[in-house]
Amino acid sequence: MSQLPPAGRGRGKRPADAAPLAAPSDRAAFYRDERGELVVLKPGEKQEVKEKTAEELHYEAYLEGKRSYGGYSAGGYSDGVDRAAATSSYSYEASSSGGGGGGGGRGPDRGRGRKMQKVQDAAALRAESLKSGADELDAALKRAREGSDDDGDGDDDAGELPPQNAVQLCNRAMDAYNLPISNQRQADVHGNDLRLPQLERKLRKFLECFGEEAAVKTVDGKPVLADYEAMRKRYATVFRESGSELRGAVRRRWYLEVARSPDAFPSYCIDYERHTSLVTPRPGLPLDGSMGCVPPRTQDLVAVYMAEGGEIAGVWVAPDRDGAGADASLGREALEGGAAFKAARALVERLSGGEELDIHFNDYVADGFS
Repeated sequence: MSQLPPAGRGRGKRPADAAPLAAPSDRAAFYRDERGELVVLKPGEKQEVKEKTAEELHYEAYLEGKRSYGGYSAGGYSDGVDRAAATSSYSYEASSSGGGGGGGGRGPDRGRGRKMQKVQDAAALRAESLKSGADELDAALKRAREGSDDDGDGDDDAGELPPQNAVQLCNRAMDAYNLPISNQRQADVHGNDLRLPQLERKLRKFLECFGEEAAVKTVDGKPVLADYEAMRKRYATVFRESGSELRGAVRRRWYLEVARSPDAFPSYCIDYERHTSLVTPRPGLPLDGSMGCVPPRTQDLVAVYMAEGGEIAGVWVAPDRDGAGADASLGREALEGGAAFKAARALVERLSGGEELDIHFNDYVADGFS
C-alpha cells in the first residue's frame, strides 16, 4: 500500500491543484479531497507533499498534548507542545476528577458536582435554620420560666408565703386552674408550639399548691389519681385540651378547723364545685391523653380538701349528681341534709381524729359569686 498522508488537519485531503507524490507506489491509494470526494491515487502516480502551516503544527501539538495528559512529563513539557494547550488539558482533567484547577476545563461531572453542592448548601442552611429555631424556643422557654415567678400578677411563691389554710390554698389552686389558654396549637415558623411556656407555667402554679404526697381519692377511699405524678399528667392534659373556656367555680363552701388550736392542726374545705368545658383523658386509658380524651362537658363535684403545713395534703371527691351545689333555691340546711354532704362531713371527722371543729359556711350562689 502506498505511503499514507501525514497526520493533521490536512491528512487524506488533496487540493485541486495538488501535484503527484514524489515517491510512486505499485498499489492504488485512496483519500478524500478538499470537497470530501473519494480520490484514487493509481500505481505510479505521485502526490505533492504540501508543507504544513504554523497553525496546523500548533493544532497537532495541541492534540498530542491532550493524549499525553497535558504534555507534561517528569522532565517538563514535551518538545513542540504548546504550553497553553497543556495547561488547558490539565485543567480539564482536574475538574473532571473533582480537583482544583482553573481556566476553562469542563469535565463531564462538573454540572452534577454543582448540583450536589447546591443540595449540600441547602441542607446546611436548613440545619442551621432548625438549630436557630430550637435555640430561639429554648430561650423563650427559659424567659417564660424565669418570668413566671415574678410576672406582676400579685402571686407569690409558696416558699415566700406564711403557712396557708385550706381556703387560701384552694383559692390559689382555682385561680391557676382558671388561667385561660387556647386548646388550638399555635406553631411558629419552626413548628414549635408557642403555648408551651404558658401551659408549663399554669401547671406549675396549680401543682405548687399541693404536697408531693398528695393524691386524689373518692370519699369512700378508692384511688382516682394515685400520686403526685398522676396528678401532673392528668392536669397537663386537662389544661392543654380544654381550652380557654375551661372554668372551675366554687358554688358553696364549708371551712372547718380545729377549735382549740387551729394553727397546729390540718384545716379542711368541703366545696361544691362546677367545672365547665372540661376535657379529661378517657377512663382507664393513659392520663397524658395519648389514647384519646372525653369531649368537653360540665361536671358537678363535692370535693374535700385537707391542708397541712402550707400545702394541700389530700383531696377526696364525690359526684354531685343532681347539681345541688349550683341550685340557688337550696339553703344550707337542705344541703347539709343531703347524702353527699353527710359523707363528706363524716370523712372530715375521721381525718381530724374526733377533734371539735369550728365550721364557717359561704354561699357563693346566694351572694352572687361564681
